[in-house]
Amino acid sequence: MTNTHYRTHATRAIVLGVLRAVSLIMVAAGTVMVLNRFIFGLLGMGDLASAWSNWMGAGAWHGVFMGVPLVAVGVALALSSRRLAAWIVRPPGTGCPGCGYATLDEDGRCSECGYR
Repeated sequence: MTNTHYRTHATRAIVLGVLRAVSLIMVAAGTVMVLNRFIFGLLGMGDLASAWSNWMGAGAWHGVFMGVPLVAVGVALALSSRRLAAWIVRPPGTGCPGCGYATLDEDGRCSECGYR
């Protein structure tokens, strides 16, 4: 691999790590928001139905209405992080992104390493 290809793969690995870290933070924050709503509601009301419908505190509404979408977007980001990293950091336009060989066949496959 040439230096440019190493740099591309290293940059893509960094972007992938950042995307996965952001998704982990989103899932954790959303889970804490939802659990906060249920736990403090159960402690205050005694049963889940009452806790769900009646318990309100300062900013308590955001627990479910912001927590569930935050978890959903975090999971979607985690599942699509590899494709997003490949889309954000594109390989150089010439040659094989895997080994740096100068020419590719008509299908876009490298004749040296088989990378597509």
